[in-house]
Amino acid sequence: MANTFKEVLADLDWDDMRFFLALCRHKSFVSAALELNTTHPTVARKISGLEDSLQSQLFQRTAKGCRLTPEGEMLLPYAEKLESTFIHLLEAVSGKNSQLVGGVRIGAPNGFGNLFLASRLINFQTLHPELEIELLALPKYYSLSKREVDILISLNKPTGGNVVTRKLISYKLGLFATEKYLQGKNEIRRSDDLRQHRIVGFIDDLMFDQDMKFIEEIAPGLKTHFRSSTVVTQMNALIADGGIGVLPYFMANTVDNLVPVLPEKNLERVFWLQVNPDSRQLARVRTTIDFIVTQIEDNPDLFSSLSN
Repeated sequence: MANTFKEVLADLDWDDMRFFLALCRHKSFVSAALELNTTHPTVARKISGLEDSLQSQLFQRTAKGCRLTPEGEMLLPYAEKLESTFIHLLEAVSGKNSQLVGGVRIGAPNGFGNLFLASRLINFQTLHPELEIELLALPKYYSLSKREVDILISLNKPTGGNVVTRKLISYKLGLFATEKYLQGKNEIRRSDDLRQHRIVGFIDDLMFDQDMKFIEEIAPGLKTHFRSSTVVTQMNALIADGGIGVLPYFMANTVDNLVPVLPEKNLERVFWLQVNPDSRQLARVRTTIDFIVTQIEDNPDLFSSLSN
């Protein structure tokens, strides 16, 4: 760049940075425009103006979208810091950074979000009625860096990025079926015996995490007969006497008529909680994290053993 970053930052307009960050995150003018509630020519004009003022090309336009140039990569962390400062300034002026007021968006795996978090967050919101809770309990991961969520609960520990991470809990998974399904069938003593049964599992090409290949881990090569993209749907199939499938214990514990199959074949996974360092300073985010952690710490057996 023609000037030093210190000189450039002194002249930067926050409005230009909003457009820059939106295009960084969405890779296309149309998608960035949708986020900013404007038109894609406006986004293109703003980016061109920013590039002219910096005398640098920030994006490489390709058929597959916009990609940051080395100059754009250099500007990105400064833009993110400016965004963080602006957000905290608004929070401080309104007083919301020290109050339990405003929105908290939580991204969580499907089963954990629907079967553990949802009802408990309703109770939490009853205690803090000014909080606006959004729970994205869907079979995909959301981005902290793109600020799609304030709190992210994932199956894998992140290996990089400017995020604060903590282990929530190790949890067990096992094979389950209804007594009605198992009635009259041969006893299952080993993994090979499963080949005589209807197996419920994930759709392979729609798995959002390769650590979810539970059936393959228990019995390599075992064919599934009913497949779904979500573990909640699989649980409902099992409840309907649809076969044998893998469920986390904290989900199986919500159902009365499921029994373990080959309990010695239990698997173990970990839930991780992630949050941006600046978001963690907000009282509403920090208090929500504390609540989630406490709910898990108060119910450890739910995640490791069968209580029904």
